[in-house]
Amino acid sequence: MKENIVAVCISGKEEAWSVPEIPFYCHAEGYKDFPHYPPVKTRERIRYLAARRNAAHKRALELHPNTEHFLSIDSYYLSYAHEIRSLLKEYSNYDAECVLGATNWFSDYSRIPLKLRYWDTWATPEMRDKRFDYYPRHEGMPEGWESVRGCGGFAVYPRWVWERRGYGVPEPFPEAGNEVNYLCQCPGISSYVSLNVRVLRETPKEIRDRSLINRLRTTLRVGTRLGMRRPLTSRASEMHGFGPEPIREDALDEPTIRKFNVT
Repeated sequence: MKENIVAVCISGKEEAWSVPEIPFYCHAEGYKDFPHYPPVKTRERIRYLAARRNAAHKRALELHPNTEHFLSIDSYYLSYAHEIRSLLKEYSNYDAECVLGATNWFSDYSRIPLKLRYWDTWATPEMRDKRFDYYPRHEGMPEGWESVRGCGGFAVYPRWVWERRGYGVPEPFPEAGNEVNYLCQCPGISSYVSLNVRVLRETPKEIRDRSLINRLRTTLRVGTRLGMRRPLTSRASEMHGFGPEPIREDALDEPTIRKFNVT
């Protein structure tokens, strides 16, 4: 059982924490505003994020010197108390050391019909073409885990990984990813994401507010067949209370998502 886990967050303000049994440090110093969508893939931004994450970990260790594991979590996911506990349970029950991240999704309004797509494909390109109902079963791994080159925004790992590697700019940049990929390149440890733990990001307004004509143009440009309807399996329902009935991708509008307690 892995113990002495400390959660670390970087933000522009002090954030509330919903898992009181886990110590939490929010690093609000040195905040700079960068556009969140589309992601700014510049060295300047990644150096900035790496420096803030490293400063946050350093300060967390000063406050909690007995820390053995870090949960690095972005402010978007702080309210997901159930998912936080679920990820920590999977991590703690895994015998070997690893970097383990949750999977993050968003409602993609850019095409018709609306679909849930993977959010952080820069850090985790292995998930780029995976559907929301994807559920891996790989030999030698826990059910639902996928081996990846990086997992960012919501991940847990041993203290020594940060002490030995830290955050930085991976090379070749930007093909190698961002600051979390640099951390996950630490020798001697593997990185995974768990499809048992799924969280939703708020859809960027640049996507959410697209006009119908622009959505049609995008759909036709990528060759999507209009009217295609494929059901999502109930796997997500079994895990996080999305409901006992299979749900359809074209039915996942905002009211439906709220109905299934995903927001």
